[in-house]
Amino acid sequence: MPAQPAEREPEEEMEADGESQLPEANGEVEEPKDTERTVVGEEETMEEKMDDEDCERRRGECLDEMMDLEKQFQELKEKLFRERLNQVKVKLDEVLTGKAGEYREPLAALQSSMQIRTQVAGKSNLHHDDKQGL
Repeated sequence: MPAQPAEREPEEEMEADGESQLPEANGEVEEPKDTERTVVGEEETMEEKMDDEDCERRRGECLDEMMDLEKQFQELKEKLFRERLNQVKVKLDEVLTGKAGEYREPLAALQSSMQIRTQVAGKSNLHHDDKQGL
């Protein structure tokens, strides 16, 4: 059977607990204070402040640049829309006046096909009427 440690008397426990390694305050462990650690801590705090200020400055610059880029994008988008709208208006005018070559040629082919079909349909009707009259 393994040997168990001797039980301590309640008085011994209180003395041992009173000499705990690190005192606690509000559940947080306080660290021993060193003058060297304090100086280093102040330098780190100064650096953190400078880093925070630098980050805020950079953030502001980035936001300004982003707003400028968004403004440029909106201007270009509106300009592109106006240019495209003008192109469509010009093309519509060409179509309405019969000057648009890419539409005139297919239209001429459709009109020719329509005339041929109309003639064939007319002859077919004449031929059909002649048979009925007999």
